[in-house]
Amino acid sequence: MKLLTRTSLSYIFVSILVFIISGTIFFNLLHNIFRRQLDETLTEEKLLVEQTINYSDSVPDFRLVFGHMIDVTILNVPQKKRGTISDTLMYDNDLGTFASFRHLFAENTSILDKGYTINIYKPMRDSENLIAEILISIGLVFTSLLLLLVIVNYFIVRRIWIPFYRILNNLSRYEINRDIPLEIPKTDIYEFILLNQALEKMSKKIRLDYMNLKEFNENAAHELQTPLAIIKSKLELLIQKENLDENQLKLISSVFEATTRMSKLNQGLLLISKIENNQFLHTEEISLARLIDKTTEHFEEMIDHRGITVSKNFQSPLVLNMNPVLAEIFITNLMSNAIRHNNLHGLISITIRQDSFTIENTGQILKTDPIKFFERFRKSENHPDSVGLGLSIVQKIASLYEMKVDYLYHDGFHILKISLK
Repeated sequence: MKLLTRTSLSYIFVSILVFIISGTIFFNLLHNIFRRQLDETLTEEKLLVEQTINYSDSVPDFRLVFGHMIDVTILNVPQKKRGTISDTLMYDNDLGTFASFRHLFAENTSILDKGYTINIYKPMRDSENLIAEILISIGLVFTSLLLLLVIVNYFIVRRIWIPFYRILNNLSRYEINRDIPLEIPKTDIYEFILLNQALEKMSKKIRLDYMNLKEFNENAAHELQTPLAIIKSKLELLIQKENLDENQLKLISSVFEATTRMSKLNQGLLLISKIENNQFLHTEEISLARLIDKTTEHFEEMIDHRGITVSKNFQSPLVLNMNPVLAEIFITNLMSNAIRHNNLHGLISITIRQDSFTIENTGQILKTDPIKFFERFRKSENHPDSVGLGLSIVQKIASLYEMKVDYLYHDGFHILKISLK
């Protein structure tokens, strides 16, 4: 949910809550005011009735005078003075149903020492109808004002938040590997000014850290390659000497293999770092079918040596927009993985479709979770000499170009499916 929508909903919720509370209070106030006026009317009518009783021998029909039910009873014995006013529910002949009435009961003795009782019933429907009309009118006015305020608030807040959305848009387009500073929109809102200052400071710091890390990786890789190359050349010279015994040759060979693995490891980590830093910006259209044919030719000696049969089913050339170096590394690592982890005299099947391609190879079932082989330094138990970066590089390249890599083992085949998202 957008912040603007959440703010508007919160504003509406609070406004409705305030309206309900204030409406309830206002209703009670109106009800008490009309009830007080009704009680005053009943009291005045009672006084008129009492005056009539005191100064007249007969009691007229007060219903005709006041227009509502008044019951007066003359008693022969004096009565104590008392009276109450309360709400009651009784049948209304005019409405044909039960309705609320205000009931005044009075008991007293006249100046002629005759007791009497007075019951006055005044309907409350007029006051209740008036209260309902007032509340409906206020509700309509409140609803109209609320809608108007929400609309005005939406456009005002939306305009206020324009610099924020510009900042988000600039952040989404900011690329750390390009020497282009983050564009900070100008604004006169204090909070956005603070945000702009923090973002500008942060982007410069991130850019500086990125450049330092990039320089360190490049320097480290370059400086490591030189001594590794020297070590390998010296070891090759040692191996060529004729006076070495078998144990010395084994030791030198072991060091030579370790140095070779270290060189591959250094190159692999440097490549992953470059991919993560998005340093392969140049792209061009690559025909996957042509690249697989070319890569297969490069591995022809290894394929023949292991007696592997390769079958291809190219239903589409599947042209990809990729960096040519990364595309070659991508396919090379997939082919190398299919060959190295294959059986002797095994099979490799390559299928290209319009939106995906699949590489299947025979091999022993995995004893560990295959997803872990896409992590760095994960190795198969059958190939402990591997540096464990091949499939990790494949995963990085696939993520860079928004491709999905899925693994499946079925009927003795390891299946790697690469799908275009």
